[in-house]
Amino acid sequence: MSGDALCVGVCMIDWDSGVCLGCGRTADEINGVPVAPPPEALVPANDKPTPLPANVAAQLGEGSD
Repeated sequence: MSGDALCVGVCMIDWDSGVCLGCGRTADEINGVPVAPPPEALVPANDKPTPLPANVAAQLGEGSD
């Protein structure tokens, strides 16, 4: 059995659905291939840009209006 916390020891991929019958993960997830986050996770909820930290803004000359 794998040391993976999600593994239940039943590694059998259903190739029609593409997921393991034991843990419900895809073969790429099981093999550790990074999975991109959904696009909505990349956009801030308020659609405003995240402000730069003060030290970075100061180095760039921003925020000193």
